[in-house]
Amino acid sequence: MSLDRLEKWATVRHFRLAIALFEYGSVVHAARSLNLSQPTASKLLQDLEEAVGAQLYIRNRRGVTPTELGRAFVERSRMVLAQLDHVSQAIDALGKGHAGRVAIGSVLTGSSYLVPAAIARLWKSRPSVRIKIVEGVSGELIPRLISGELDFLIGRLSDVSSSVVVSQEALFSENAIIVARRDHPLAQQPKVKLEEFAREAWLLPPVETTLRKQFDSIFYRENVDPPHATIETVSFFNILWLLKQTDLLGILPQSVVFDPAHSSSLVRLPAFEPLILEQIGISRLVGTTLSPAACALVEALRDVMRSTSTIGGDFPGKTDLGSL
Repeated sequence: MSLDRLEKWATVRHFRLAIALFEYGSVVHAARSLNLSQPTASKLLQDLEEAVGAQLYIRNRRGVTPTELGRAFVERSRMVLAQLDHVSQAIDALGKGHAGRVAIGSVLTGSSYLVPAAIARLWKSRPSVRIKIVEGVSGELIPRLISGELDFLIGRLSDVSSSVVVSQEALFSENAIIVARRDHPLAQQPKVKLEEFAREAWLLPPVETTLRKQFDSIFYRENVDPPHATIETVSFFNILWLLKQTDLLGILPQSVVFDPAHSSSLVRLPAFEPLILEQIGISRLVGTTLSPAACALVEALRDVMRSTSTIGGDFPGKTDLGSL
């Protein structure tokens, strides 16, 4: 079977199998995940390698390992399936109006109170919309945006560089604040010196993020070495749990701390002013348009912003949302 016939011959099962083999490293487990028999999966892989004219996976006692060509094939298989999924979404949305799938990448601040609140609002009116949230730093998420796996990224625009490939759209602005659990020994002390804070245990975003650089600059301006991070993470689940349950100090968007679900447990440290106002927005591929479901999620974000103008007495740093 020649390579020039691959586009006429290959099916979705072949692409899904290539990806499953990469993820599971085993024909048995890959076949099981796709509801195939092991002989069928082995035959599909054999046909695929014959069509390509090269080995995609090396078989060994422990399973299968992708070759360099195999890794490239998996990457492009994901792109093919993502595009097919987008086609299916468009057809489904035309037929049902409220169906579809949205996959977003959340760059730290983007997964604060506003995103889950917007999802909850969207779910009430469009329960058939499926939403996937992937958290991480921009360096991890941009390749997944370019491959088509993610519809858009949401977070601080300064963390995602605009380029000929990625365009940006500001939605709103928000400050970040230094916080601790309400009963932390330093929580109610407005005159603690930076040197003392530098000796505390901190939970911080990675050093490559804009927020971390802004935090470090607070100490550098006073000729104090910034604290080392005891824990580095962008996971809000981990951040919230650890800040509430330990004496770690950390940074959170104001909207998170003002959320009633967290305001009883977390407080802003009065010794620190809010960090520089940040624009939060959408980053997406140049020349692309959002699906109806993704547009509905953005509109839900706007609705949440309009209804939370008085969170915590006021929603500091809020600006009007732009239009798509």
